[in-house]
Order: sequence, then C-alpha cells, then structure tokens
Amino acid sequence: MGDILIVGASGFVGSQVVNYLLSQGKHVTALDLVEPPARIPLIRADITNYTMLEAALVGKSFDRIFHFASLPGDTGDPLQMVRVNVNGCLNVLEVARKMRKVSRFVLASSISAYEWYPATRFNPPDYLPVDEKHSCRPKDMYSTTKRIQEHLALTYYHQYGLPTVVIRLTAVIAPHGRGGGRGWRTFAEELAGGERVRIPHLTAQELCHYVDVRDVARMFLAASEHPRAVGEVFNCCGPSPTRGTEFMQILRKISPHIEVEVGFPWSMAQGGEIAFDMSKAKKLLGIEPLYTLEQSIQSIKDWIDAGGLGEEPIAIANRAFGAGVGSKS
Repeated sequence: MGDILIVGASGFVGSQVVNYLLSQGKHVTALDLVEPPARIPLIRADITNYTMLEAALVGKSFDRIFHFASLPGDTGDPLQMVRVNVNGCLNVLEVARKMRKVSRFVLASSISAYEWYPATRFNPPDYLPVDEKHSCRPKDMYSTTKRIQEHLALTYYHQYGLPTVVIRLTAVIAPHGRGGGRGWRTFAEELAGGERVRIPHLTAQELCHYVDVRDVARMFLAASEHPRAVGEVFNCCGPSPTRGTEFMQILRKISPHIEVEVGFPWSMAQGGEIAFDMSKAKKLLGIEPLYTLEQSIQSIKDWIDAGGLGEEPIAIANRAFGAGVGSKS
C-alpha cells in the first residue's frame, strides 16, 4: 500500500485520523488550505476550485484518498453548502478518477444522510437500531449535501470504476475540538473548570450514539484495505448507544464533584431515542468498535490534564475543517 492523501487534514476528524495513520507507519499527505497539526507534507489547494485542485495534483499519485473536507454544519448559506460539500467533493472525485491508480476513495459521510441533524426537528427512525437499509430522508441543507456526496461517490464507482466506500459517522468524540467538534471544545473547557458541565442530551432519558475518533480511524483504514468494502455504505458508531443518565454517571466517576446538566439544545435525538447498527462492518470487514463512551470522555480529560487547552488557540480549534473552507466558518 502506498501513500494516503487526506483531504481536509486540518479538521476535527481528519487531523485525528492523520495521527492514527502515522502511528501505524503509514505515509500520509495533507490536502487543505490550512496547515494540519501534524508535520506532514501539505498540498495547499481549494477543493471548490477545480482548476487549482487539478494543478496542485499534477504529476502526483496516491494509492488511497480519504475525503473529510466538508462544512461541519449548516452555515445558513445554501450556495456555500453546495459549493463546498457538493462541488468540492465532485472535484476531488474527478481528480481521483483521472489519477487512475487510486485503489480506494473513502468518503466521510454522516448519519445525517439518513435525516438526523441537531438543528432540524427530530423525526423518530422507522426502527432501532438503524442499519444501512434504513430510508434516507434528509430535510436540511447539511443532511442533503451529505447524502448527495454519497450518491456522487457511489456513481463514480458504478459508472467510472473508481473504488469508493462511504462511511456514515455518528457523533464523533475526540479532544482538540474544532470545526464539527467545537461542542467538545466547550465541553472540555467546562470539564476543566470543575464546577458545571453540559452534556449533549436534551433530557436524562434521551438515547444517543457516539463514536470515538480512534474507532473512526480504524474504520477508515479497514475500509481502505479490505476488498469487500468497495461500493458499500457503512455505519460507524460506538459499541452501544448511551442515555443521558449513563453519560452523567460517567462524568461523575471521572470528576466526582462536578455538576452535570442536561438540556443542551443541539442534542441529536432531542429528547427521543436513536441508535445505530454496525453489524455490516463486522460481517464484511471484520471490524467492530473498541472504545466505550467512558474511554472517550477519559481521553478528553487526559488531554486537558496534559495542557491541551492551553496549547491550542481557540481560533484554530474553532476553525471549520476541510479544504475549501475559509476562516469565516
């Protein structure tokens, strides 16, 4: 296996996947407008500008491409959402097709492609846990653009033979909150304060599903290597869903004297229930999640204790991840 190109390597998820790949001895190159945290080769290009993107990649060849470069939420500007999430993804797919040596293109999609996005009224799933056969019914620009990305990636597989894989991420937990993980930055700051912390559940009984970024990285690597992954869509979630009461218990175990509050308005299930099934990945790829929610929260606490909040400026932490996204996001 040769070099891996990470499109959107400076972002919340992309940057953590880079760290994992480096720990596994992989050769990684970043494509972004922003310098990634890890010291890896950087190709500076805007994915929304096809001419610039093509010129930046002339003469370069990559065995695998991981695409993380999307706006991390609905900006309120539909034209921007389509320009970055849809046109940007299409441009990267087209460049990958012309490379002709790409053995795998792995797209970071979202469970929002089914429908669920915290800023949109929650509509209960048809059944639980949600598997990849569940209907997709997006009703907001973020969810719709993620679903369009999936259609584009799979079309490039079926029509042009580009070996693509789609991974639908549920709510990703990691330190270094930035872009789509800005909420975890706020969570870390409150946890560090030691007095009060809000969890992303509207009620104590709300059932949500998270995934540790380390499991995300493992999933991307497996999907990029396993022959049975090509042309497939996979859920990527943690070992089990979590109720607000369990989340509260975990926090009190890690920080016994802290006051824990629910009522956070950007919860995924908005007081209801949502859970996902990852058995397809286990069956086809032989991979299943390892990290529990407690281990995920402990990783944030360990990062805080190691001085993480002081090392990373807030302006950088809050910058939207992904190429094609400027400082406005």
